[in-house]
Amino acid sequence: MGKVRPKKHPPTTDMTAMTDVAFLLLTFFIMTATFKSNEAAEITTPTSISAIKVPDEKIMIISISPEGKVYFGVDAAATRVAMLENMGETKGISFTDLEKQKFSFQSSFGFPVGQLKSWLSLPPDQMSQVKQPGIPVDSTGTSELADWVYAARKANNQLRLAIKGDNASKFPVFKDVLANLQSQNINKFNLITGSEQPPAGWVAEEE
Repeated sequence: MGKVRPKKHPPTTDMTAMTDVAFLLLTFFIMTATFKSNEAAEITTPTSISAIKVPDEKIMIISISPEGKVYFGVDAAATRVAMLENMGETKGISFTDLEKQKFSFQSSFGFPVGQLKSWLSLPPDQMSQVKQPGIPVDSTGTSELADWVYAARKANNQLRLAIKGDNASKFPVFKDVLANLQSQNINKFNLITGSEQPPAGWVAEEE
């Protein structure tokens, strides 16, 4: 009587567990990802040697472009909305919920208050194509930067201030920015710069 040989089956691999892991990782990265906000202008900062790190949260940033245009922004979306509402109350301008939502995506902006509504009424893809004229900071009575700083601090009184100037920024604009800050009794702020390799033997000063 001949031997009964079992039928041979090709080897199989159960991919169920690996698929579950893949979906878990994908879900994790989607839930924890931070979406990039829209920047009003490209700023190339000078480099410096410093051991002081500019805070990543609860911060408002004043940016100065090479052309001397001034932009302003805060880091949290909820604070941006509250800041816009405060500014609207001060200037007698009402913003719709959709306009507030669009504004919440802007990490920085550079428009006179009177032009904000027309800009926020545009579709998002067109908003990014509009060349922003900058926030008025001069001393002719039309300066609005101090008003935005006040509205931001009213939205969150723990906000710290940083100034981000381009390499080609002119001093007169920086001087006007400082005048706006001094009108709000702000004389302490951080400067955002690029990192530079310290020379041999350099030691950071203690605060």
